[in-house]
Amino acid sequence: MSDRRTAAASLARHRRALAVLAAGLVPWLVIPYDDAVGLVFSVALANTETLALTSVYDYVFTYTRGLPTELLAWPTATLLYGSGVASAALSWVDREDRRVTAGLFALAAFDVCYAVLGFSSFRAGTIAYPLGAVFLALAAWTSRP
Repeated sequence: MSDRRTAAASLARHRRALAVLAAGLVPWLVIPYDDAVGLVFSVALANTETLALTSVYDYVFTYTRGLPTELLAWPTATLLYGSGVASAALSWVDREDRRVTAGLFALAAFDVCYAVLGFSSFRAGTIAYPLGAVFLALAAWTSRP
């Protein structure tokens, strides 16, 4: 009986690690344009037409000053995701509070949904799709106590 519990705990740990990793690798927002697609990842903004890549650091400190809050939702979600990863890493030394970890990932998911307002252009008919919110919510679900 103990072997089954150990195997189940090991499988749950691996599923959780996979969910947290996937949440950081998939595009958080997919923004379709007429001739290209914009992809917002956890650490960079990519354009498939020009193959340009803008880091979250450059986005916040170089190119954009005095932005509306919905355009700053993406960097905030990145900060929340990074804090969630750091909190999840504390599980390796048995110091993690899973409620905090799950809450950080859930807040990041909500923040990605809020970023849709900033990256969408409703007049032009462009809507950003929050793909990353699904994966962040999955990371929050697997991190719940």
